[in-house]
Amino acid sequence: MKILRLAMALLLASSASILLAQTPAPAKDALPPATEPLIVDAHASPYRATVWYRMNLGHQRFDMRDASILDLISFAFTRDDDAILGGPAWIDFDHFDIVASVPSLKLPSLKPDPANAAGPPPDPYDQVRPIIKRTLEERFHLKYHTEQRPLPGYIMTVAKDGAKLAEAKDPTADPNCHGEQDKATPGQYSATCTSETITQFLASFGGMYPHPVIDRTGLTKSYDFTLRFNFADLNTRDAYIRAYTDAFSKQLGLVVAPGDVPQPAIVVDSVDRPTPNPPDIAKLIPAMPDLEFEVATIKPAADTEPRTTMRFAGSQVTYGSYSVQEILVQAFQLPTGAMLGNAPPWLDHTRYTILVKLPPDMDARAVWQNQDQVDNMLQKLLVDRFQIKYHWGEQTQDGYVLLAGTPKMKKADPSSHSVCAFGPPPGEKDVRNNPDTPFDHEFYCQNVTMDQFADVAQPLTGSDIKNRVANKTGLAGSYDFTVDYTSGRKLRTDAAAADAAAKQAGDDTAAPTGGLSVVDAFRKELGLRLEKQPGAYPALILDHIEQTPTAN
Repeated sequence: MKILRLAMALLLASSASILLAQTPAPAKDALPPATEPLIVDAHASPYRATVWYRMNLGHQRFDMRDASILDLISFAFTRDDDAILGGPAWIDFDHFDIVASVPSLKLPSLKPDPANAAGPPPDPYDQVRPIIKRTLEERFHLKYHTEQRPLPGYIMTVAKDGAKLAEAKDPTADPNCHGEQDKATPGQYSATCTSETITQFLASFGGMYPHPVIDRTGLTKSYDFTLRFNFADLNTRDAYIRAYTDAFSKQLGLVVAPGDVPQPAIVVDSVDRPTPNPPDIAKLIPAMPDLEFEVATIKPAADTEPRTTMRFAGSQVTYGSYSVQEILVQAFQLPTGAMLGNAPPWLDHTRYTILVKLPPDMDARAVWQNQDQVDNMLQKLLVDRFQIKYHWGEQTQDGYVLLAGTPKMKKADPSSHSVCAFGPPPGEKDVRNNPDTPFDHEFYCQNVTMDQFADVAQPLTGSDIKNRVANKTGLAGSYDFTVDYTSGRKLRTDAAAADAAAKQAGDDTAAPTGGLSVVDAFRKELGLRLEKQPGAYPALILDHIEQTPTAN
């Protein structure tokens, strides 16, 4: 997520400070008094089609869903995953839901602190980090120590041709950076900074890298500069890192290169699964306020309008050209449209643009910090305007089961952490960065059983596997493996392009396009079979829905 912070800040902040994108400074150990009760609901997460954790800052409560112990430690101590060592194998695989009562917590805002108008707004997460620390220690029995270790990082130096930085016109002025989107060129952004030191520059931009960036430039003055970025068609971590690295080198004469950096590592000595919740925990943690949008308009989307976009301005949020299926998936936080039961055929074709005005004190630029509340309001709007009646149930549809063929996976080291993640294994090249590759998706798993793999197969493959996968391999033990495959969308797009090229050339047969579907990749790369079988799956059953919303 860190690599996307600047992109998000630039997207949201035509006038907001680019410092919103900075890596959080280590939180102070200002723990609540020991006598203050710790009111936290901590329990194992139910199955959800996700491999990412999700945080939500609401009114007087903080939620963290689908978080591993590694995620919780990383958040609470503001450490990179690579700086957290030791612990049991399940530390990065088993997931937990945390709901904490924080009476002083208010709705998040990006407004600057009046007492520090030139600086970034306060980080609202700093208010809850001490609570998560206490939760780890009291509920999960976390025991740890710190050690100085050489860990993966980046080193910034001056290029051979020298730095391309202008000394600040007013070095006594407060440092300031602001981002701007080029309205004429999608994907183009700029960041203009004044009176900025290299230390401040790294505080703003260093968080775009997956590891700490150490300043070895020797530059000590304040500078004025402008950076321009092109984020179009970037969809991998390495691609974002290259975009930032190239911009720093070519435009500023500052080189960022990987290198081991001495860092304080957290070594986990022991940790348990959480102790049981108090029986009255539901009464102790207040529910989210029942809010509604102040104003909402729904209109048919124009054919020329970019699809499935979100725009933020002041107190307004615009959902641009969403199909009714897509906006229902958003509002009800569903993994895919396959969870919509009894869906009419027009649901994924009829598109609308929805403009909403948030209640007072809610900042549209910060809705991603309080997504649960916004999605709840969106649910109420859709139910009212499309006259929806629904219930939660099950529906029978095609799904997949995982079967053993001739396994080609490597037996795992049972002492290693169990994990599945997008991209290549640490230290290996991302095949998606090869311009000639037919693959647009890659993930790896380490020390996972087939039961564990089946549970994450859907979130790892997105829309290519629309339902939870059942493990029927009969394989015991744990494995390491990497999967490279071509999404169904790319296969269809490439096939259509090949057909068009063949017709233009007067050929009867299109040239083969290459690539592997997820089913073929499992078979060829893992020696496993994904077989379609009908099954009963959880669903949001639509008992009634109107195609045309009520009038604005």
